Amino acid sequence: MKKILPSHGIAGIILLILSEILHFKKVDPFYSWFYCFAWWSYILTIDAVIYRLKGNSLILSRTREFLLMIPWSIFIWLIFEAANLSLKNWYYINLPRSIVERWSGYAIAYGTVLPGIFETTEFLETIVAFKGSRMKRTLISQEGHGVFIMLGVVCLVSSLLIPKYFFPLIWVGFIFILEPLNYRFGGRSLLRDLEEGNLRKIYLLLTAGLICGFLWEFWNFWAHSKWVYTVPFFEEIKGFEMPALGFLGFPPFAVQVYVMYNFISLFRFGRGWEESTYRLHPEKKTRPLTRILTAILIGSFSVLVFRAIDLKTVDSYEVRLHDAYWIEPHYRKELPKVGITNLDDLILRTRDKRERDELALRLLVPKEKLICWIEKARLVQLKGMGVENLRLLEKMGIHSVSALAAENPEKLHKSMEEFLQGEVIPEKAKIRIWIKEARKVRS
Repeated sequence: MKKILPSHGIAGIILLILSEILHFKKVDPFYSWFYCFAWWSYILTIDAVIYRLKGNSLILSRTREFLLMIPWSIFIWLIFEAANLSLKNWYYINLPRSIVERWSGYAIAYGTVLPGIFETTEFLETIVAFKGSRMKRTLISQEGHGVFIMLGVVCLVSSLLIPKYFFPLIWVGFIFILEPLNYRFGGRSLLRDLEEGNLRKIYLLLTAGLICGFLWEFWNFWAHSKWVYTVPFFEEIKGFEMPALGFLGFPPFAVQVYVMYNFISLFRFGRGWEESTYRLHPEKKTRPLTRILTAILIGSFSVLVFRAIDLKTVDSYEVRLHDAYWIEPHYRKELPKVGITNLDDLILRTRDKRERDELALRLLVPKEKLICWIEKARLVQLKGMGVENLRLLEKMGIHSVSALAAENPEKLHKSMEEFLQGEVIPEKAKIRIWIKEARKVRS
């Protein structure tokens, strides 16, 4: 008798559909937290499908490992967030101003990385993908392992010190460093798979990385709080927010986090998330002191990097009506009384002259002032603009979308450096994005 889909899978499907609908209706928390809702819905659903297919899954059968995986997922992804402080390949926009809400969002979102990749890998394995993928047995010597480690160090150091040209190497460096260690100390090792001529796990991980990469970018594209890329040389041709060639980084990233998690498993007597390693050495227990020190490590590192993300990677916060400083406080209180509760409402309900004239009359505000409000609202709503960046543009005499669209990115950046000394000047890549978006809106 076939197993029915477990209840958490049904909940995942319902949650995904509900979050999609309420996101497009801009209903919070689904509007602001859409990415998190989408990913956890996916994880719940695919885990339930795996359980239905083979009667064993990460959430239902290896629950402790699944729960343990979440903080390690946050920790591992934060290593790349820390690297991005040097790489500057992405930044965040429209994030909540509340630090509690924002940091909770970081943790909930980053906690999906490992579960998402590993659940997808196990699903592919369950449907017998790449069965029988073999190659000639390849034995890599100890000297070869040493070369791998040196290559990994070069990849990481060069990507951090010369990010403009070597930034892609951050997505493979840990593979070369840690995989020989996993092999040497008897952990789960892809090098051992190569030694046996077995390519299946590598293919499964590469494919899972590509699938997850597509979903990361797809759901991020529609999200309100999201990341935007400033990857050098590849800004023009994009798939969602990601430069097209950037999708090539997702497959090796999946391999890399698998290797990193296997390295962590070395300190847990080889226990891991897979069926073959979950119950290894049950008689050996991790010492309480080790657990406490590990929790302190993850917590401290998370706080440090969360703070660094706030300072360096977050570029704009969600703009609510009360943040619209260009509208006098008296009118900000009056706008909700006429049905305008946010800046989107202000823009949508003043699209033609009749609507603008009617609103100006109801608020007893000069038409010229209302038009100024609308122009600033359209400008601040551009991708990644936000209040802080709007203030900088105002100092440069830019008060509307059309004025920004007429600017040259290089010249504007240079002018800002000359006239806004002492201010934090946006990078050229961000200014190019603003101007590109302004030209779209204008057209």
